[in-house]
Amino acid sequence: MLFWLVPALDRLLLPLVYLNVHIHEWCHAVMAIATGGAVQHIMVFAQGNGVTPVSGGSLPLVAAAGYLGASAIGGWMQWSSRTQDGARLTLKVVGTGLAVSVLIWVRGDAVGVTTGILWAAALWFAALKFSGDALVFVAQFVGLQQCINSIQSVLTLYRLTAFGETQSDAGILADATGTSPIFWAVLWCGISLAVVFVSLRRAWSNPDAKPARR
Repeated sequence: MLFWLVPALDRLLLPLVYLNVHIHEWCHAVMAIATGGAVQHIMVFAQGNGVTPVSGGSLPLVAAAGYLGASAIGGWMQWSSRTQDGARLTLKVVGTGLAVSVLIWVRGDAVGVTTGILWAAALWFAALKFSGDALVFVAQFVGLQQCINSIQSVLTLYRLTAFGETQSDAGILADATGTSPIFWAVLWCGISLAVVFVSLRRAWSNPDAKPARR
């Protein structure tokens, strides 16, 4: 957590920022396809941001999918990685999703393509080479950092929106619905915090615990 709070140290976590951006943009793309739309491409930039132009689909769901989907995936990684088998499967699923995203959608910026490939390879390597507590630790660490980064991203969106920034998912949705960008930023922030809280609470409960008998 300290690394996220100290500006001089947060650069050390830039690779995890890239992972979060890949998952964020991937969620936009998947939701666009799921609601009948089409994806042009995904671009992830060296600055740690990204863009996913889409056509068609449900704009409210596509716009919300980035922040909420990334938060949900981070929470799911925590919850599903409580055991060795769960952690192995989780890393393989996320690694495969990244590989498919790079193959089908990620284009343009070399940083985006390279980081997508490296993360897909790293997650699969960990799934195949690690075992026991080390495997669980890696999967849950990545999931926890995904949760932290997702919440930080939504809070950043809120601050930008509060100061009038409209070139964002919240701004795009506000223009389409005639509402305020701050409404969507606050709503997504609240939902993301709730999703992460519930996911982490379930993840850190004892997976072997049984209900008490009366």
